[in-house]
Amino acid sequence: MPEPVKTQEVVLHHAPPSFYSQVARLVLAEKGVRYRGRVAVAGPPLFETYQPWYMQLNPAGTVPTLVVGDEVLDDSRVILREVDARFEGNPLTPSSPDAIDEMERWIGKAYGLSERVLTYGTGKFRTLGARVNARRRKALLRLRDRHPALRAQYEAKLADIDAFIADAGNAATVADVDQRYEASLDELDARLSDRPYICGASYSLADVVWTVLVARQLMLGRAALAGRPSLAAWYGRVKERGSFREADVWERFDAWKLLPVMLTKLKRPLLALLLLAVGGIAAFIYL
Repeated sequence: MPEPVKTQEVVLHHAPPSFYSQVARLVLAEKGVRYRGRVAVAGPPLFETYQPWYMQLNPAGTVPTLVVGDEVLDDSRVILREVDARFEGNPLTPSSPDAIDEMERWIGKAYGLSERVLTYGTGKFRTLGARVNARRRKALLRLRDRHPALRAQYEAKLADIDAFIADAGNAATVADVDQRYEASLDELDARLSDRPYICGASYSLADVVWTVLVARQLMLGRAALAGRPSLAAWYGRVKERGSFREADVWERFDAWKLLPVMLTKLKRPLLALLLLAVGGIAAFIYL
């Protein structure tokens, strides 16, 4: 097991509404880890996670990416476990082997459900998702041709987006994911009928992941808690934890929360365009 981290700089590249970014932020908050957050806009117009500097950091072109000192952790499931193992703070892994097995089962169950297919394959995000994915493909094709040294990474990402588009557009696939979500929530409700947290008396990594998963259901306008009293009581408990607010777990999509981020990131290119326009006007005047 790695030695606990005490002094190394910790940087999290993330996107505020991203499901897996929220998992990373929540485990960091639970462990009390001080980190520097850097928002990487995954969608239009910037597509920062597809830019060469980011693809070199995380070849999958996804968020989150956690940098601890000189080490890069580019998968939320790895981040989940490594943060608990490396950092001081309340342990989020049970001591009992049976409880550990149960924690792993519930983490695996959550990660086995395609969050992106459910998000972009149903409801109000379906049309928006199709438009965004079309723009993703266009951006990736352009960047692939401009940066031949990273062609393999861009080709892999294009294949991933194509599979995503196909799955989100397939009614049978979406229905299957939806059914498995509902069955998992029913099973979790039954499990929580005699315990405060998923693995027993203590909050664990399984609670981290399922907190974000249930919040995502609510963001999608789904009645995840209706008719599930034990699940609703558990969700009330995890919401009361300081980590829930600190991690900025999204229960509804709030575009206004993204506005300051976008204005900050677009300020420099917009200023450059403005100066270019002013320069062009000045040159025209003095011709």
